[in-house]
Amino acid sequence: MQYRGGGSGSEGPRDIVRELAEADLQSLGHRTFRVYGPIAPLLGSPALTSWEQHNGKLAVVVLCHGSLFEPDGPYVEVRTQVEGPGPWQYPLEELVEDERERLYEHAGIDEAAGTDPAEESEPWFTVDGIPVRARLRVEGKLWAARFAVGGPDSPLRGRGGDPVVLTVTARGVAPERVALRTVEELQPYAAGRQLLLQSLRERRGTPKPHVSERELPQVQGLEAHRRLIDHSVQESLRIEASLESGHKPRLSRTPDDRAELWESAVRQQMRLAGEDRMEANEAVTALVNQMAKLAQRADWFPGTEDARAAVEESIRYTVFDSDVPSIGAQRAWQAEWGWNSSLSAATNGERRRRLEEHLAADAAWLEQWQTWLMERSESGN
Repeated sequence: MQYRGGGSGSEGPRDIVRELAEADLQSLGHRTFRVYGPIAPLLGSPALTSWEQHNGKLAVVVLCHGSLFEPDGPYVEVRTQVEGPGPWQYPLEELVEDERERLYEHAGIDEAAGTDPAEESEPWFTVDGIPVRARLRVEGKLWAARFAVGGPDSPLRGRGGDPVVLTVTARGVAPERVALRTVEELQPYAAGRQLLLQSLRERRGTPKPHVSERELPQVQGLEAHRRLIDHSVQESLRIEASLESGHKPRLSRTPDDRAELWESAVRQQMRLAGEDRMEANEAVTALVNQMAKLAQRADWFPGTEDARAAVEESIRYTVFDSDVPSIGAQRAWQAEWGWNSSLSAATNGERRRRLEEHLAADAAWLEQWQTWLMERSESGN
């Protein structure tokens, strides 16, 4: 790509949009697979949504058509992905939820999941005029479909290019109306991407100041620490449950709330512990991670009186360095947290030794909490 002079040269002013589109096209130029998009219905507004590289090679291209911000659509998105190692192939219900999250992120519209009955089937989709069997899930006006193209069992095999998996997500368009084609010319999609990004910037308006610069509601005592721990533990357990069930882990749709909870706790830590921002943030980080890990490792945490006592003692130790009954567990966590931080900086030769030390520290930490729990039970607390 060649850049032109800005404003005063004989070639005239730079066309930044065109230059950015050309840069996108260069990123897509060295691919080993066909890229697909919708040929019907004719929704207009083509755009390159995204692309991904795996191990330095282009592996995913996502194209879209239609109304990006309207809850009723019409909108169709086609993801072309090279088969083989790559992101998990989540169930179709997760792809429908991805579409809900896309609308929430781009338009701020929070659609409730589960309000429409779900129907799954195996219809035919037309790709370059050839019918291909797909798996389809429909939830009201939203649907997602997935099918392979170009593999040994595909009716489109032998046409050149690596086999791919196509994922089609749509809203406000009936599945039987959608047909796909090989996209030979990506320039309109690259140009549409720049218009799309510009539209997103305009919708978001002036960026909000960083949470550390905002005025937040006043909190009393240690309440900010308690609220942050409760939120973080519940989110950690929810993500763990999603992974165990084979579903895509999802964060809360209100990231500002979590950021404000974290900032409030850091400010209280600074004020009550007399620490600077960096020290306070490190202390809150260690505290939250200990409670989240305890929730994953101990069947009595959270939701019991013992769990509430563990939270209170951990907060008081973090803020005031108090000599709490669980001080052995608190010190053991400091040792384990130190190993967590040092592992990333270890050389290959050190990693095995440090991992063994880390496992020992982890076991010692959990044993200290079990000892605390037994002593608490024996004392009648």
